[in-house]
Amino acid sequence: MTDKTEFSIDFNINPKSGFEPLPDWVAFDLCRAYPIEDGKLLLHNTNNGKRAVVMPEVHAALASCRQFKTLDQHTAHIIDRNPGMQGQQADIRQVLQKMLDSGIMISAKAIGDDLKLKPPGQEKEIIDKPVVAIITWERPESLERLLDSIVTNCNSKDVLRLYVIDDSRKAECIEQNRMLVDRFSSQLETPLLYFGQEEQQSLLAKLASSLPQHEESIRFLADQSRWRDYWTSGLARNIALLVSCGHRLVMMDDDTLCDVYHPRELKPNISYSDEPREADFFASEQEWGALHEPTNPDPIARHMQYLGLSFSAALKKLGPQHLKPSGFANATAMMTSELQPDSAVLVTECGSLGCPGTGNNTWLPEMAPGSLRRLLASKEKTKLSLSSRLVWSGRNQPHFAPRSNMSPITGFDNRQMLPPYLPITRGEDRLFGYMVDFIFPNAIALDYLWAVPHLPLPKRKWRNEDNDFTPGHSFPRFFFEKVVDQKSFCLADSPNERIAALSAWLADLAGAPDKTLVSMYRDSRLHRSSNQAKHLSELLKNSESAASEWQSYLKNGIDQLTADLDKTSLEDLPIKGTPLSMEGGDLIDFWRAVWVDFSTALVSWSKIRESASEIIERQFKDASV
Repeated sequence: MTDKTEFSIDFNINPKSGFEPLPDWVAFDLCRAYPIEDGKLLLHNTNNGKRAVVMPEVHAALASCRQFKTLDQHTAHIIDRNPGMQGQQADIRQVLQKMLDSGIMISAKAIGDDLKLKPPGQEKEIIDKPVVAIITWERPESLERLLDSIVTNCNSKDVLRLYVIDDSRKAECIEQNRMLVDRFSSQLETPLLYFGQEEQQSLLAKLASSLPQHEESIRFLADQSRWRDYWTSGLARNIALLVSCGHRLVMMDDDTLCDVYHPRELKPNISYSDEPREADFFASEQEWGALHEPTNPDPIARHMQYLGLSFSAALKKLGPQHLKPSGFANATAMMTSELQPDSAVLVTECGSLGCPGTGNNTWLPEMAPGSLRRLLASKEKTKLSLSSRLVWSGRNQPHFAPRSNMSPITGFDNRQMLPPYLPITRGEDRLFGYMVDFIFPNAIALDYLWAVPHLPLPKRKWRNEDNDFTPGHSFPRFFFEKVVDQKSFCLADSPNERIAALSAWLADLAGAPDKTLVSMYRDSRLHRSSNQAKHLSELLKNSESAASEWQSYLKNGIDQLTADLDKTSLEDLPIKGTPLSMEGGDLIDFWRAVWVDFSTALVSWSKIRESASEIIERQFKDASV
């Protein structure tokens, strides 16, 4: 068993004579525009109170500079949007510099310096042991492989408890999973607990007895018998949250492995944005063997290094000198306004090696621009991306983000009042990240630069239909993104007040007429298809030297999305989604009922958490007597 080690990204720079500092990265700050005399606009920075008078065309140009870029990059971007301004680079850059000097634009260097200057104070090191929860579903072979990797690579003595939360329906899988837990229990230095239907129902009965007024919410969030005919990965995750209240939690899916791999090229800097992860493609599993981390392949211990720290404490541990202006590339002023020295790292994530976890292979155009450029530079890599599920998806530098997304192994600071998952449907990870961001607007997620294998069994292959860009019927997935939109309208400060506001919004959504909900669904689908078709068209224009397979892939996507735009705009667009057995008015009524129940459950959640913590802690206290 290897000892735990601290990850370090320290490095030295040998200064040269005549060394020029790196350029600053700037963005148009949070400003309001007010019309005044002579057709001019008064810009008022709501962050710092600075003001400036500009012409409308200057304001229009500034509005396109909301992401952090260098002044030269902003200048090129403005000219690209306004070809008639070609030749005016010097004048445009001078105006932008003036806006920066007057406080209308914001400097990434100034933001970074401010964060570095504020010490973390007397923040204590977190020494509590985490709870670990494995989510499993009808996959004993995968569970056995994961448990074996935990025995091999993890310091289980540093884990408080390890649960196998079984959401299986098949009797033979349930029996095999229980037997696996019995077999591996003796090989671990912490309690390994099977938590199947019998154990879950026992917990729910105790919760209902303690909180009879909230029994409906308890059953809605965590009772498999209520949702037996639905996909319920969110339900199992709610069980994991309930058995770990008051502790940090590491949650993992059963088709992953507890082992650590590093990317091929490490970057020494720290980044902050909501940009997608980088990607690379492999011909075989053996090809990534050289990336294996031999000294500390324990992802549980690695998650604990920063989970629950403030941003300033995490920055101090990572090395403040690594937060450079370019680290804010593509972040916005809105995002950086929420980043504070005491912003808490509530969720930690990691990359994956293997299956990218997507239902189809239409995600490739959305990968990080740098990864896309590297992909198209190699016809071999391009062909692999279209045929192989052996993908590295992750970061090559420590990366902070305003919200979490999804990860094969994820850390949660469950000492805080994290929200419950929606118990049914897919995409529950994304919705959970949006809800955490709503309730804790200043909190952040940390995406580590290491990855773990994600290898579903049996192995999956891409099929021809996996290249279909046509959006699937997905009513009512549009409400996921609406949670982000509603965040700016909530002025409350405390998590309890904000979760109540989120609850009220869900109840309001449930009260919307059919016509409004159908319009929201259609608008969301049209918006997605039109933006994606435009993006594919731009990629195709710049892909003349790319592999013919890539060009065909893009053309195919453009044709499919164009056809979908025509279909979605028709009045007789069918309303289908989850569950598949319903459509039209029946489906809308189903989701109205779900939103109402989820709204009630959110208000009940803090009481449910408190009761669950008392029940679980009392259970282990009694067992130790």
